[in-house]
Amino acid sequence: MSLKLWDSWEDDAIVADKAAGVWGDDSKIHPPRHRGTYFGVEGALNVPRSPQGYPLLVQAGSSEDGKAFAARYAEAVFTAQQTLADAQAFYADLKSRTAGAGRDPGHVKVLPGIVPVLGSTEAEARAGEQLLEDHIVPEHGQARLENLLHLEPGTLDLDRHLPEDLPPESAIEGAKSRYTLVVELARRERLTVRGLIGRLGGGRGHLTFAGTPEQVAGQIETWFTQGAADGFNIMPAVLPSGLEAFVEHVVPILRERGLLRTDYGPRQTLRERYGLPRPANQYLTPALV
Repeated sequence: MSLKLWDSWEDDAIVADKAAGVWGDDSKIHPPRHRGTYFGVEGALNVPRSPQGYPLLVQAGSSEDGKAFAARYAEAVFTAQQTLADAQAFYADLKSRTAGAGRDPGHVKVLPGIVPVLGSTEAEARAGEQLLEDHIVPEHGQARLENLLHLEPGTLDLDRHLPEDLPPESAIEGAKSRYTLVVELARRERLTVRGLIGRLGGGRGHLTFAGTPEQVAGQIETWFTQGAADGFNIMPAVLPSGLEAFVEHVVPILRERGLLRTDYGPRQTLRERYGLPRPANQYLTPALV
């Protein structure tokens, strides 16, 4: 339905001929007249088509339903994985699904979230990471974790591991991929509930890169060059200082390594900066020969 609305104006629908008293060409405005199961829309969008054609379509999540939806429609995917191997598997699977849907895999950008915690030394970065964890109120984290895992309040013991009889992902309504990520992280690293809350506190389930600027840049380079990501959502645990530190100390290293552009040139839209094509209008009137 959104695509019908965004395409309801052809790019040259506005004539703006003041002398002739013609504002627009009505033949190039296409009311969707949509009648669906849940809603109906009669008229066209009330603004012209944007410079991007339509907004960049971003999907979030790594569940089976989410990946199937992304393969058909998404142009960017916001995802979360805790290991390079898991990220590579997700990346390869999504690109394969996209090709299977008849689309160019290069037209879907995989953008995992990462949480950089920087220090002048690795020990300083780890201390900063621990300081952030120390500010977590365990009882609040416990309640949020119980809600995510669909458990009754008070079920979890902070100093014990997750119960063995948790429901499978298929039984979870909403946030399926985040549920699986959290459970697998706890099982893989044998974390207590308290330890799991600490791991999730800064990055909300996204991977935390703690280290020197060179180490963080190296992690980013590894994920990018080894088929785990097309780019990243930078999610500093503390704002604005965390973002300022990343820009000041990590960005120059990425540029030196040829991994980050130094100039955006004449390209203006987010779509252009992602290297994605402007979508054709489904209602385009054929030109006369």
